Amino acid sequence: MIRSYFGNSCRKIYGLLAAAGLSVSAYAQPLEDMRLEFQDSGVVATILLTGPVQYQSHFPASHGDTLEIFYERVKGPAGDEKWADNEVLKSPPSGLIPSFTVTTRDQNVKPKLVVQFSREAEYSVSMGKDNRSLLITIKPEKRPVLSATLTALPVIKPEVAVAAGATAMQVQMAEVNTQARALMVKGREALVAKNNEVAVDNFNKLLLLPPNDYTQDGQEWVGVARQRAGQLDKAKVEYDLYLRLYPNGEGASRVAQRLNTLGDRPDDPKPTIVQTKERKKQAARWLYFGGVSSHYYYGSSKTDSTFVLNNTSTTTSQSSVDQSMLISTVNASQRYLSEEFDGRLVFSDVNMLNFVDNQPSQNRLNVAYGEIKGRTSDYLVRVGRQSSMGSGVQSRFDGIAGGYGDSRSFRVNAVAGRVADYSDSSKPRFAGLSVESGMMSFYGINQTVDGVQDRRALGTEFRYYQEKQTVYALLDYDAYFKAVNTAQIMGSNSMPGYNLNYMIDHRKPLSIRNALNGAGTSSVSTMLQAVSPTGLRQLALARTSISNLGQVGVSVPVRKNWQAIGTLRVSNTTGVSGIDPTGLSGYDAASPTSAALVGSTTALPGRGLEKGLTGQVIGSNLLREGDTWSASLSFSNGSAVKGNSLFFYNHTQFNSGWTMDSSLQFSNHTDQNGGTSKRTAPMVRGSYRIRDELYVDGDFGLEFANYSGPTQSDKTTRTTYSLGMRWDF
Repeated sequence: MIRSYFGNSCRKIYGLLAAAGLSVSAYAQPLEDMRLEFQDSGVVATILLTGPVQYQSHFPASHGDTLEIFYERVKGPAGDEKWADNEVLKSPPSGLIPSFTVTTRDQNVKPKLVVQFSREAEYSVSMGKDNRSLLITIKPEKRPVLSATLTALPVIKPEVAVAAGATAMQVQMAEVNTQARALMVKGREALVAKNNEVAVDNFNKLLLLPPNDYTQDGQEWVGVARQRAGQLDKAKVEYDLYLRLYPNGEGASRVAQRLNTLGDRPDDPKPTIVQTKERKKQAARWLYFGGVSSHYYYGSSKTDSTFVLNNTSTTTSQSSVDQSMLISTVNASQRYLSEEFDGRLVFSDVNMLNFVDNQPSQNRLNVAYGEIKGRTSDYLVRVGRQSSMGSGVQSRFDGIAGGYGDSRSFRVNAVAGRVADYSDSSKPRFAGLSVESGMMSFYGINQTVDGVQDRRALGTEFRYYQEKQTVYALLDYDAYFKAVNTAQIMGSNSMPGYNLNYMIDHRKPLSIRNALNGAGTSSVSTMLQAVSPTGLRQLALARTSISNLGQVGVSVPVRKNWQAIGTLRVSNTTGVSGIDPTGLSGYDAASPTSAALVGSTTALPGRGLEKGLTGQVIGSNLLREGDTWSASLSFSNGSAVKGNSLFFYNHTQFNSGWTMDSSLQFSNHTDQNGGTSKRTAPMVRGSYRIRDELYVDGDFGLEFANYSGPTQSDKTTRTTYSLGMRWDF
């Protein structure tokens, strides 16, 4: 049923694209999924990314209609894969918080997510409980506190009719409100009849629904029903949860009075949605949301090159169109919700239709999975194309993952699948098992490729998560190569007056596929014609470099509308050693095929010690309410390249529906051969909201790059523009 429903919906979406004459990026998509969860601290939006990141800072600090979240990508097996700009995810529907979109920006300069709320919101931001998610905790919209006497029965708000021309999301929310109001009525009738346990059951069913117009009232009256049923401890928990969520709500005075009559508040309340197993089955509901976009990208360059040979100067000029493509994306999520099950279908696809000769068109299915988890028992199963959830899985894969148990006490997880990266090399298969208990987890994973051992890892992860402090640590040991693959610790601390983030990372990404670096083939099975499996392991070790990184950053609020950010980064990457092919197990020195397959045997130098320092200032509300201004200055110093760059950025939102983003970048670098590169790149981007769910946008950019070396100099002028539209549903 789920597969049929989801498949029909996806076919409809692609049909709309085809009807519009669009082709459904060659770049990897950073965003995988977004979820809303009703917690005691507010509505928590979990933004899932397709690779590990480190949260650095955000601005503005606590409220506004535009939020920028800055992060750094953490190097990994796919860490060099370029992430796309301007990918957009729409928030799931909710009646308690403003709707919002999340957009990726400046992935090659200073990566960030731009969160655009439909109206001003109050929020906090933190790293997720793993290294692949960011959390935005959004406070439910405040309502004035009214001084009122205690009422015996709830006053049920009238249902708001759906206006003509309402969006699909508004229609869905109206359906949820209808169900919620009916449960409020049943709960009220049960209170009148003094059937308090029946009232508890109906109010709990209401709280199982997605956040809606009656959720706040339901939270108050489930406490009243429990109090009248004699469940005093549970009533305290419900009242305490209400005051945490709605400190200025219209019922806050009443709830505080009721809580005071029960005595002390609980020290460590642990409210749960499902608090009784004696329930009648509730009708299942479907919710869906997502977006479709299509953009045309154009780029052309003109380069004048001057060569000096034997004191003779020669100048050539070349012009070309290096980019002409139509990139279209589909992001769709559906949710199947009942009392027992919470099911999800997530789909993300990117297609690039290339119009430049000798550049192929591509399609990338980034995410396509179904997930179901229990609401009355702790289990989860996910099947399809998905990103890693840790536990030794290093990249996107096609397969199955699941778990059973409560991670606070004991949980068992299992995963099996096939790597689904976009390289041309052989794709490994793997299976793994992990256990979680509290903040610790332990895992083992075995991975093979073309019948050969690829990696066999044992590892542990440590996760500490509090509202103002997070720590994530990972140790991954490869028992096949007998070496530490990854040792990492990163975290953040929010203290009065500043926010600190840090990361220490040691990485030797061992894989038998590393033997293919510099080889004459991209297939492990073909390479086995030149060497034995033992020789393949020798090649992989020789062709694996080691990287070490230390980074610390601090952000400090300056006055009311300003923030200063500083980041210090030190890294070192080793080279790879030369190879004597005759020493490789199974190598036939007399065979020219063996030499061709093994490929390069020369050593490659490392990058040595590299140091970087970045300072940034961000301000808001300077010329217009809600505008954002940013300037950053970076210095880098390494054995290969040293230099500096300056980056300016502005975001301005106009009341007419227009939004404008502009940036200007200057950079100046010197390489190890004495050559100097200078680059100036201005860009402006505009977006217009036709209606709540339909946007058109475009950008125009110029780039002026000059290179001056000992024997050659180049002057390049590049022009780019894009134009497209996005529909959120």
